[in-house]
Amino acid sequence: MDKKILTPEESFDLINKAISNFKMNYKESGKSFLLWGWMICLACFSHFIIFKILQSKEAYEHMGLFSLGNWIVFMLTALIIQLFMQRKINKDKKVISHVEKYINNLWWVIAASTVVATFLCIKLEIIPPPLFLLIGGIATTITGLVIKFKPVIFGGLSFFLFSIASTLVSNENTLIIVGVAVICGYLIPGYLLKSAKE
Repeated sequence: MDKKILTPEESFDLINKAISNFKMNYKESGKSFLLWGWMICLACFSHFIIFKILQSKEAYEHMGLFSLGNWIVFMLTALIIQLFMQRKINKDKKVISHVEKYINNLWWVIAASTVVATFLCIKLEIIPPPLFLLIGGIATTITGLVIKFKPVIFGGLSFFLFSIASTLVSNENTLIIVGVAVICGYLIPGYLLKSAKE
């Protein structure tokens, strides 16, 4: 097959299209930040309410089961929605950039790390929020650095501070810390990313 030689103008057009496609695609990732931000916030605040209700009834033996069930429902719901969103995005795209593949792989590794961290926390009998916030902070900061979007970078860095803060409060109040961390780290950057100008 003969290779088509592009004129300088055609090359410039091709580069511009690639850049604008990348901008449009990383704005799509704002939807993921919003999805996970809202789901984690809802899981945190509903867990806090469940904790308070069970505490008032002195039903301490049910806390573990209800807490775990609460998180499983919200995280599975978010995962299913994310898979459908990603499928639709990939179906509409003809080309997926190396940067997008890298970010996608990064978040799948983070998801696996979170599952492993959950088992470690159960085994070692430690509360998970400090570790989860640290893991989320690493992925969010790297994502922000790769897409060169300052609100995502600062959102990721805020997770590090909230990770430390979560060790300084009582167990049930860590849920409030995580909720606020997710608002700062996912929701605010997610809305800014979604509304970012081309």
